[in-house]
Amino acid sequence: MTKRLFVTVIAVALALTSLAQVKGKDYTVDKNGDVVVAKVVEGLALQRHEIYTAAQKYLENAYKDTKYKIVINSPESGVVAGEGEYLQFYEGRIFPSSYFLNAPFILRVDAKDGRARISVILSYYTGKRSNINESEDIRDRISEFQPVNESQTERHKLYNAAFPKLFQKAQNTVKEVEEVLKSTPSSAPDTDW
Repeated sequence: MTKRLFVTVIAVALALTSLAQVKGKDYTVDKNGDVVVAKVVEGLALQRHEIYTAAQKYLENAYKDTKYKIVINSPESGVVAGEGEYLQFYEGRIFPSSYFLNAPFILRVDAKDGRARISVILSYYTGKRSNINESEDIRDRISEFQPVNESQTERHKLYNAAFPKLFQKAQNTVKEVEEVLKSTPSSAPDTDW
């Protein structure tokens, strides 16, 4: 009994911590109504073209969470972006329906000498709602529902549970790209010998 209570307390604490991060606005909503999870990585020992090349290779070869389709490829400006999708990142049941949510996104890397901005841009929840008798496709703009839009009460239970999981996925993607960039060796000659 005590063990179960302890596990429950830990689970609630973790859930509140992840919701607090989301409520703490570790994301922005851009002028298009897209939710953006971004990080600027400073102090990279790479030139702009090296950061661009490393990000491009990541998009071409990454299959951990998603396979990317490159949609922006501009070596001149140091920008590369790929479309991906978090498939079934959330499965939930709100009686009498079951929900299976996906989230298409764009991963964008803007490169400058020694630094990069890594952005995950989220627009819509997609997926299915089903119950015994029927099925419905879902396509809801993320910024129009809770917790992003706190005044919206429709589907609040669903999206208050789903958004922290989606937010964590986006943060993990940003962190993965950051680690790739930090571990990429510079091709500049070593002049310190």
